Amino acid sequence: MMEWLPLALIVLAVALASLRFALPPRPPALRLTALLLLQLAASVLLYFTLQPPARPGNAGTLVVATSGASAAELAAVPAAAYVRLPEAPALAAATAVPDLASALRQHPGTRELVVVGQGLPARDRDITLPPLRFLANAAPRGLVELQAPPLLAPGAAFNVHSRVQGMPGARVELLDPAGHRVDIVTPDASGRVTLHASAREPGDVSFVLRVLDMGGKVLDQLPVPVRTRASSAPTIRVLAGAPGPELKYLQRWGTDIGARLQTSMLIGGGLQLGDAPAAIDAASLARLDLLLLDERRLASLSSAQRAAITDALRAGLGVLVRTGGTLDGNARRALREWGLEVRGGDQTKPVTLRSVTDAEQNKTPLTVERFNLEFNGTEVVPLLRAADGTAIGGWRALGLGRVGVLPVTDSYALVLAGHADAHAELWNAALASVARPLANAPTLQLPAWAWSSERIGLCGLAAPVQMLADDGSRTALLPDPSADNCVAAWPQKAGWQRIEAGDQHDSILLLDPAKAVALHAQQMRDATFAMRGSAAASTPLPVPVPRWPWLLGFVLVAALLWWLERRRPAGLATQG
Repeated sequence: MMEWLPLALIVLAVALASLRFALPPRPPALRLTALLLLQLAASVLLYFTLQPPARPGNAGTLVVATSGASAAELAAVPAAAYVRLPEAPALAAATAVPDLASALRQHPGTRELVVVGQGLPARDRDITLPPLRFLANAAPRGLVELQAPPLLAPGAAFNVHSRVQGMPGARVELLDPAGHRVDIVTPDASGRVTLHASAREPGDVSFVLRVLDMGGKVLDQLPVPVRTRASSAPTIRVLAGAPGPELKYLQRWGTDIGARLQTSMLIGGGLQLGDAPAAIDAASLARLDLLLLDERRLASLSSAQRAAITDALRAGLGVLVRTGGTLDGNARRALREWGLEVRGGDQTKPVTLRSVTDAEQNKTPLTVERFNLEFNGTEVVPLLRAADGTAIGGWRALGLGRVGVLPVTDSYALVLAGHADAHAELWNAALASVARPLANAPTLQLPAWAWSSERIGLCGLAAPVQMLADDGSRTALLPDPSADNCVAAWPQKAGWQRIEAGDQHDSILLLDPAKAVALHAQQMRDATFAMRGSAAASTPLPVPVPRWPWLLGFVLVAALLWWLERRRPAGLATQG
């Protein structure tokens, strides 16, 4: 509609001017004809000045120099034009452009795009491109992948995955926020590594991933965001048949995870140690998330207590039996009532929980003693798994709750051997498998990390959305017109950023591309390779012809028309 508006206005102007010439006094017929023809010519020239006609585009090749490109690489590609993006080095053969979109507007007939160097930055990857060919230079050397852990609970174990490229013989270590090494591994044949650690207190911290050569020199490093969120504190009641080191370190573990812990230990003669004795009835069990018993207290339960626990299990309670000794007939009968038919359990043998990392070589192996307890039926799920994949213990559902058995006699030995983190991992896994599900506060679904100085898109967040930097500055995230229910930002400062959406909030770590060169270069490289073959058909775009000839013709015709309109015939001049 708008493209026809100039033509309509020009036609209206010509019609009004022609009507003026037709009114008396009318000029002579020959002069009138000349005026009308000149008006028509001026209108045509004016229209083509405003909207010049198009000719078929020159289907040429545009070479784009990116970061790391060299003059020799450009010279090896014959093309109609050469441009360089701001990240590229200064090359005499290439014209500087602010971005790729500007380059394509300057060369609208481009048939093929040849990208030379490390690849297109994020700024230039969200536009429509002609068919693309990527002549990549040498692959970056260093840490080129980073898979950070998801949101964690305090004490949870996590893995960090990465890949080392171009550094044979290197080792990769993981440092905690205090700078202490928690794991070190040698990459496999493809350069991939997996490092292990555990979360501590709630909050946002940065571990460090480092590549070391044979002499211990740091070749590359990356920050690893670890986000730990406090979950609802579980309520746990521990019932033991006698005091012992296992109970001592279970209490320490419960304190570390913030659990509301109730303990009761029999010492003979009807006496108990620990908290004030609580009844095992429906009311008290409904307030628990996990009931932890050893085999002695299990065997000593009365029929009324077993019935109360069964009802609580069906309502959602978690029950875990840890075996510090052999199960007698009463204990086996109680487990059978809860759907766990067990056999064996009269002998113990060592089992390795997981392999010791290079950083733990100076510690004793991660080994505990377990009973040879097995379960009948197919409904039992392994509670834990050893390093060789065999099951350790098991659990099954009963109504809304779960009941399980952990046949490990000396998990406390892990703490004494310097593996307190492994002890916490063991009991955290058992708690997560059996205990009543806890109601956690909803969290935002955010990536663990992103790049500073690049566009970030976040979707599915409740408005309004703000980004809060470490220095207290706030940035409102604007709706993204290219996607529904999404917002976008272009943060310039690296570091932790807090995202607030409505009454929810979470954090994201922004990495500085200048301090993670290999990772950033590899991502650009991979993204540019992925763009090959995704372009539209290579039909040259029409190119407007130059405007200046039409403008010059209009000026000349308009001047002649002005002169002819004001030139008075000789007879009229004499009479005047």
